[in-house]
Amino acid sequence: MSLQEIIDILYQFVREKFDIGDDPEYTAEVNLFDYGFIDSMEAMEIISYVEERFQVEITQKDIVLYPMNSVAEIAAVVSGKLR
Repeated sequence: MSLQEIIDILYQFVREKFDIGDDPEYTAEVNLFDYGFIDSMEAMEIISYVEERFQVEITQKDIVLYPMNSVAEIAAVVSGKLR
């Protein structure tokens, strides 16, 4: 699965799950926390979705080592784990 495919899947999941709608500020690169799209509890929902959907484990070490503030950053971590 390509990085772009992962981005597309996550982008759509976040948009629908957190009722973002057509907000023009929502992009794959926007910091989801800084723009108020999600909070820490919702971030855990994304991590759970990622682990189930892509059959990968996101560890505490991953959360500390890799930035996961945007859809694109989360997708990059997932892509790395799928290799």
